[in-house]
Amino acid sequence: MGSILIDQGLEPGTPPEKWNVSHPEKIQKIHLDYFNAGSDAVLTNTFGGSRMKLTAHKHGQSIEKYNQKAVDLAREICPENCFIAGDIGPSGAFLPPVGTASVSDFEENFLEQAGYLADADIDFFFIETMVDLKEAEAAVKAARSISKIPIFASITFQKTKRGYFTIMGDTVSNCVKNLEKAGANVIGANCTISSDEMIDLIPLISQETILPILAKPNAGKPQLENGKTVYLTEPKPFAQDIEQIIKNGARVVGGCCGSNPEFIKEIAKQVKGE
Repeated sequence: MGSILIDQGLEPGTPPEKWNVSHPEKIQKIHLDYFNAGSDAVLTNTFGGSRMKLTAHKHGQSIEKYNQKAVDLAREICPENCFIAGDIGPSGAFLPPVGTASVSDFEENFLEQAGYLADADIDFFFIETMVDLKEAEAAVKAARSISKIPIFASITFQKTKRGYFTIMGDTVSNCVKNLEKAGANVIGANCTISSDEMIDLIPLISQETILPILAKPNAGKPQLENGKTVYLTEPKPFAQDIEQIIKNGARVVGGCCGSNPEFIKEIAKQVKGE
């Protein structure tokens, strides 16, 4: 969603969630394009829709409006037998020594957003792109405390010479075990790494849990071309990697940054025969 909105003219410093109100037809068209491409679910345009994140952009007063409208836009065009995921991303704040936030700050922040999303009638929560396990746990616990609907929890890992870790140094094992304990129903990874790197990560997650596993890699590593961020992976090899990711244990698959509807169309063709 973020990559596409930037391509469509989202100005730097403007929260994407504002477009739920100012450009609702564009948000709805993006959702529809993904459904038409073969998506079974779309994520609401609420990745940065928590109070802490919106306040940083001076839009904190609009949290309820932005979240409610995001769900309404997706629900209006959601086909039968498809789903709406309430998207929750990082707060943008950090625990000491990097920042000054506390775990209770995180819990309060996510409790509010999760409440608005649940009230607006989402089908499940999608907590994603979390770089700090403690923040991810806070989000899962907050969502679980107000609703019994499924919670998908996704961590962002980096591939290093020693293996896969979050930027905070959290291991795959600790992330999986703690998210499961916090109340997640589906656990996995998204963003940062490309589809070929995700292939090797999924078995490591699978070793730690019997819960369904999700995988949402980037369309390659971001590159700067003429001041613009581009992703160089093509849809067909991406979808071929997704096939292997499924063979390695993932049960929920899709694409993160740079994966426009053409990627989903190719995935659907490869794995669903569409």
